[in-house]
Amino acid sequence: MTAFTTHLICVPELDNTASVVALHVLPSQHVQINTPLLTLHCGDELVEICAPETGLVSHLMVTLLETVACGDLLVEMEIEEVPVQMFGTEELSFASACQLDWPAAPLLSVSPPAAKLAAKLGVDLSTVTPQGPSIEMTDVEAHVRSIMLQWLAKS
Repeated sequence: MTAFTTHLICVPELDNTASVVALHVLPSQHVQINTPLLTLHCGDELVEICAPETGLVSHLMVTLLETVACGDLLVEMEIEEVPVQMFGTEELSFASACQLDWPAAPLLSVSPPAAKLAAKLGVDLSTVTPQGPSIEMTDVEAHVRSIMLQWLAKS
């Protein structure tokens, strides 16, 4: 069974806001490592955002000519995990080597606006409790609000 990891690709640290001037890929497109995904125009320079690994473009979180700032979510990609042999030279899978009966991890479903807000605020989505079948913006907002109230109570 192939395992995938979701990668959130955000705007790198820039001195100013930038504008999305080119979209080089489409959702559901398979891309190789270092494939240009989109181009930003910031000041007098063009900044090319490339795929960090080989994978599938799940969502484009921006549109052409949209203004973005440092940390804004640009692209969501699914990256295939490469199996790593951890136990000697025998052909063993992780599951057969450990023989542990781990509970099935629930799938984390996140709406694109919630992912964008979490990326902008630096929120670890695994710590957000959804009120429905997926994490929505209101869930991220409630999580941040609860953290802020905890900080207030401590001061």
